[in-house]
Amino acid sequence: MSRHAYQIALILIAAQISFSQGLSSVESTQHKNEAAEVYPMSGCQALWKEELKLRQYIADHPEVLLAQRLHKRTAWNFKVGDTRSWWATNLVTKTEYSVPSTCRAVGARSYIFAEDSLWISGRVNQGAVDSILAAFESRTPANPQKGIYDIDVETFGNPPDVDSDPRIIILILDIKDGYTGSGGYTAGYFYSINQYADGTGGRRSNEAEIYYIDGNPGNLTTTSGLAAAASTTAHEFQHMIHWNADKDEITFINESCSEVASLVCGYSYTGQSRYTDNTDVYLLDWTGTLEDYSRAARWGLYLWNQFPHGYLKMLVSNTSDGIAGMNSAFAQYTSPRRFNDVFVDWLIANQLNDASVDPRYAYTFSSSLTKPKALRYIDPNTGSRTDNVSHLGADYVAFTNGSNLSITFSSAASTVQVKALESGPAGKRVIDVPLNTTFTEPGFGTSYTNITFLVLNSSQTTDAQYTYQATGTFSGGMTELKYDDTEPTGYLSNAEGDTVCVWFDAVPGAKLDSIRVALRRAGSMVGGIWRYTGSLRPSPLGAPLAVPLTATVSSTPGTPYPIPWPNWATIDVRPFNLTVNQPFAVAFRCEGAATSLPRVMVTRAPLPSTITSYTYSTTSSSGPNWYYYVSNQAGDSVYVYLIRAYVSYPVTAVQEAIELQPRSLSLAQNYPNPFNPSTTIRYSIPMKGQVRLKVYDLIGRVVATLVDQEQLAGNYAAQWSGVTDNGLPASSGVYFCRLESGGYQQTQKMILIR
Repeated sequence: MSRHAYQIALILIAAQISFSQGLSSVESTQHKNEAAEVYPMSGCQALWKEELKLRQYIADHPEVLLAQRLHKRTAWNFKVGDTRSWWATNLVTKTEYSVPSTCRAVGARSYIFAEDSLWISGRVNQGAVDSILAAFESRTPANPQKGIYDIDVETFGNPPDVDSDPRIIILILDIKDGYTGSGGYTAGYFYSINQYADGTGGRRSNEAEIYYIDGNPGNLTTTSGLAAAASTTAHEFQHMIHWNADKDEITFINESCSEVASLVCGYSYTGQSRYTDNTDVYLLDWTGTLEDYSRAARWGLYLWNQFPHGYLKMLVSNTSDGIAGMNSAFAQYTSPRRFNDVFVDWLIANQLNDASVDPRYAYTFSSSLTKPKALRYIDPNTGSRTDNVSHLGADYVAFTNGSNLSITFSSAASTVQVKALESGPAGKRVIDVPLNTTFTEPGFGTSYTNITFLVLNSSQTTDAQYTYQATGTFSGGMTELKYDDTEPTGYLSNAEGDTVCVWFDAVPGAKLDSIRVALRRAGSMVGGIWRYTGSLRPSPLGAPLAVPLTATVSSTPGTPYPIPWPNWATIDVRPFNLTVNQPFAVAFRCEGAATSLPRVMVTRAPLPSTITSYTYSTTSSSGPNWYYYVSNQAGDSVYVYLIRAYVSYPVTAVQEAIELQPRSLSLAQNYPNPFNPSTTIRYSIPMKGQVRLKVYDLIGRVVATLVDQEQLAGNYAAQWSGVTDNGLPASSGVYFCRLESGGYQQTQKMILIR
């Protein structure tokens, strides 16, 4: 679902790509620019508040359930060609409207209707209908012999049957969601109002098991459009099943199960970094943001992987909600672990993901998983730093350079726990770090070259403050900056005149030592180093810093590709005396034919919150311009060029902690929360730009403007004393703090108590 709201337009182009290991030598990929992306979202984002209202109405009017039980009807028994107008919900106005439609397919499990206007316009055809039918009833990427219906039922339980017809109605329509031509559109939704009698709570109901799939802008005539629709189908069908078993489950758990439903059926895992970029959030919180869905997906994935033999069905069928429901299901599963145990293990697994250390600290999911974004120190001498961690939230603090590390974590909160996640030549291990006691690791820098401290708060209600101070031997030396985490999978057959580019974050206090680039075959590529402009268009290449540079290798490795990849060109850039206090970009120009001259190797990576590998294409059908490449039809994976930078740190030049600049926009949970009279809001911006930090009330009105100015990349903190822009004290209640910069935004919920 949800990829980061880049506002990027999707442009499909054919590009030739050469691969080893038996992969096809020609593969179709997609180019994207960063103007306005079209990406699918679940309709639950628009309807979750309506579902809460409906749930409350039913609780206040129990006679509705009695009327529902007494209401009898016969099966629909639709045939292909039958017509009917169905009620759908306008997701902007939250009102129902009538959709004239015709039955276009009947299966053993479903009726598929298409909105007549979509059929007439050609947006939906019989091929698209048949593909949806096949996905729901007979085949999925996970199992060519099972459809979404059977997999979801096996995993989560049985759907309801208020209409006395075992078939599910699938309505393909143009969902009214306020879509304006770019950004997110609603790919589908389930709304439980259809499980109640028409007129319940003043709403219109179809009194049927029905869910909705979008046919505009969703394009069901393309492979990617069908994949998005099928993934959404798995998601929404789980909601229907969950409603049947446990109508009042908390939204986070319900959405976790729906996110996993798509993965169980074999559809793509998207939007991972929305959670891993900011893990300091209340696990079970729900405000309907894409970040909430990302967090729910990661939690649900862990439950599915760790408890694969029916746990999710036990969870869905359990009438207890939230943590109590999870614990009850753990007991039914006969697991000795409970929520508090699983929560800690999950946070460790997100960073470690290695079953050889402990099966609890790993996923079995085959696709690549992003790791949490850590506050990373190069110099182990941090000075004293105070931070806060949300209830059921976590921070990660990493040390990657130096030796003889000693660190003390202090907190007055008994719910704060610290774990040292160590990795290096000696292997990997997890160590408990006691509070208020100095922890030492004499093997840091030799046996263990990376130590990430996990700071978690197991409280379910209260945020906590903690302080840490580290000391050690700062070795100076060299640090590698890279975005590729795996061996190369191939190379892009870029045309002559194309340019490939990777940009890197600033590293204050460091100097650029060298550049390494992995090349496919013998020869040279000419390029250089530029100041990064901060954006893809008109160009990521700003002022030249070191031009020209030549990368040369003398060999052409055979296939299958050797591991590790041997064909790296190293360029010494120390004569340029470059400091990297600002982001910089490394680029190389492609010459001649890709089949005979060098090209930069690539690997695949999950779509990140910030794209770092760009290509200037001279042959795009949309005209010469800068793009980035996605590596699959779903658009949830990108190609990353194997270009790395190495920075060095003169020991005498470093007087305080060196901390990498933020790679993406990040808004931390305010502290304290709830608060009175004031609270601190920390945020990070990845590049220079206009920044707005505002406080909104529950109905979306601006209450207070905390920041509205241009700021440089970095970490910031703002205070809100509970006073409105009019100078009046804000009343007690829930507020939302929204950070906006560079076309992106993040939101956190705050509670003011007078």
